[in-house]
Amino acid sequence: MSAVDVKSTASPVERYKAAFDARWQGNDELTALRRAALDQFLSTGFPTQRDEAWKYTNLRRLETRSFTPADASALDAHQPDWLTTTGTRIALVNGHWLPALSSQTAQPPGVTVLTLKQWLQREPAAVATYLKEHDQLTGNALEQLNLAFFEDGVVVNLADNAILDEPIYIVHQSTTAAAGRMSHPRVVVRAGRNSRATIVEHYLGANETEYFTNSVTRFEVASGGAIAHFRVQQEAPRAFHIGHIQTKLAKDARYSVHDIQLGSTLGRTGINALLEGSGAHAALFGLLAPMGTQHLDAHTRIDHVAPHTTSEEDYRGIAGGRGRGVFNGKIIVRPDAQKIDSRQSSRNLLLSATAEIDTKPELEIYANDVKCSHGATTGQLDATALFYLRSRGLSESDARAALIRAFAESILSTIELAPVRTALEKQIDERFKLANEAKA
Repeated sequence: MSAVDVKSTASPVERYKAAFDARWQGNDELTALRRAALDQFLSTGFPTQRDEAWKYTNLRRLETRSFTPADASALDAHQPDWLTTTGTRIALVNGHWLPALSSQTAQPPGVTVLTLKQWLQREPAAVATYLKEHDQLTGNALEQLNLAFFEDGVVVNLADNAILDEPIYIVHQSTTAAAGRMSHPRVVVRAGRNSRATIVEHYLGANETEYFTNSVTRFEVASGGAIAHFRVQQEAPRAFHIGHIQTKLAKDARYSVHDIQLGSTLGRTGINALLEGSGAHAALFGLLAPMGTQHLDAHTRIDHVAPHTTSEEDYRGIAGGRGRGVFNGKIIVRPDAQKIDSRQSSRNLLLSATAEIDTKPELEIYANDVKCSHGATTGQLDATALFYLRSRGLSESDARAALIRAFAESILSTIELAPVRTALEKQIDERFKLANEAKA
């Protein structure tokens, strides 16, 4: 279906119905699930700023554009800059698995890595059951849009006691062939009891290409399991990116995520961590760096359902030009969740008079024996520190870059995966060096 065909539909949301009808036919169980999800999306439509969760993020630019499903295609001549070359690599190009870029090494013992399309082919009934259990009741319209249109992704199953020494690296690459297209990849990670793994998700795209990525990532971590998750969003400057992360933690399970947002014209990551077992721990670290006219949004929710659970959250924002950042973090403590320890922090740095960062930390506490704290600050570069560095011989550009790097380093230094940390430090340095040179 061409973009012209879709534009003939009466309303912006109805364009997706035309794209769906052209893509899927039949009455099988999975198609019925897709159609029900589409109907829910059509009835709800895109979130608006009247919705409290979207108060600071306007999706009108996304809503008025026409995107059709992306097809499988080869990679452009441009080779992605890998964040890491170790471990198992799965490459999704325009939302579809590309074997040529994926690693061909044997899978580690106790670990099964499939593409979502392979799982659909092998166990369609199991996929349908999984989707019914995990997606059918969600009220998130964009997650329903993903359920309606997903075609491929990655499924990782960790057996009990499986320990991975190397990361699983999932690359989401959009090419020039994705112009005017949308992809809805899915990642499912199910970690068995006392298992350990590191998952790296990397989203990137070809410059000057306008496309829409709407991803869903789900983690289920069994008792004693631990997942370290690194999510780096470096989409093309004109791209739209919406990401959804859902995490369920059983007794003594641990989940940490580093949410790094650098790319896209409009990007948002929503993280929902559900601490269902006592002793569970969630750690959320984030860095938003909107520059130029970018709009980058982080929306987090940590839900302490069980007693004796802990969480920590540290997000930093750096905005320059007319860039706008948003951080909305909510911590919920349920009535029976006593002995909770939760800390949240949001610190933000404005590099220009026209930059803006909106921050909204929230606590909802329904128990009486808890330790919870939150705080938020927004400011500019310290003039005294800037003067000191210049007095030691640094140019204004280099002095500003050093202070910006020090501000970001509190997040980057917590990245234990050395190749990812090194690559991000280099990219951050280059990003703000160019910005400072332009300012000078």
